[in-house]
Amino acid sequence: MVGIDLAGSERRPTGICVLEGRKASVCVVHTEREVLETVGEDTQVVAIDAPLSLPRGRCCLKDDCPCAGQAHFRTCDLELRRRKIKFFPITLGPMRQLTLRGLALKKKLEGRGLRVFETYPGAAQDIWGIPRQKDPKGLKEGLKRFKLHGNWLRPGVTKDELDALTCALVARENLRRNTITIGDPEEGLMILPKR
Repeated sequence: MVGIDLAGSERRPTGICVLEGRKASVCVVHTEREVLETVGEDTQVVAIDAPLSLPRGRCCLKDDCPCAGQAHFRTCDLELRRRKIKFFPITLGPMRQLTLRGLALKKKLEGRGLRVFETYPGAAQDIWGIPRQKDPKGLKEGLKRFKLHGNWLRPGVTKDELDALTCALVARENLRRNTITIGDPEEGLMILPKR
């Protein structure tokens, strides 16, 4: 399983976690090529922290398109709000670039025959009752409950790597059928862990 905490730009760090059994290997990359190289051929599923669909009624995220005023939230976003889980709308400034990068990455990974889905580590961390990345030490301590070994335990592990690890754990839980799916299948789905 692979978890990706995707950055909106190649100038910013993207965290990746490869989870094999109880070993979690994390790293930071920048380019799309590096992301694709890190995702191995034997990967079963890839969980990405980035919007992988557009709101119903939107064909793009351009301000000068007739679709611009149609919708700002997807059904899965509205469900997050209903659950009182904080998130950034995908039509908000920097989120637009992340969404476009996420959509392009999903297409390339699916083109390799991989199963790819959207998740949100902040929501997973809230559901598990552990701190989010704004408290990296607390998040690292909270993730220790999953009893994983690997380089994520090293001093200096980044918040991006910890969010990628969270995504990989959601992928593992999904294979174990221990997740929930929110959203509309015709618009876009998000997979989150059960409690």
